[in-house]
Amino acid sequence: MSDNGGQLNGVSIMQQDDVPEGTSFEDSMTELERCVDALEAGEVGLEEALVLFRRGAALEAWCATRLDAISASIEELTADGAPADPFDGDAG
Repeated sequence: MSDNGGQLNGVSIMQQDDVPEGTSFEDSMTELERCVDALEAGEVGLEEALVLFRRGAALEAWCATRLDAISASIEELTADGAPADPFDGDAG
C-alpha cells in the first residue's frame, strides 16, 4: 500500500509525517481523533493501522508543540504583572 496520496478512513495520508503549514490546531485534533477512532474500531489491516498510527503520532507531536508554544506565550504575557485573567481586574 502506498502512503503518498489519498485518504484512509477519512485521514489524509499524503504527508504522513508532516502537518501542512497553515493547518489549524482544531483541524489537526479532528484528524487525530479520526486516526484513533479507526484504530480503536479494529477494522483496518496491519499496514493501514501502521499508516494511521504514524499519522496520529505526527499529529499528536504537532499539537503538543503548538500547545507548548501557546503556553509559553501566555506565561510571557502574564510574567510582566498582567493578570492571568484580564476580567479579574478592578475595572469598576
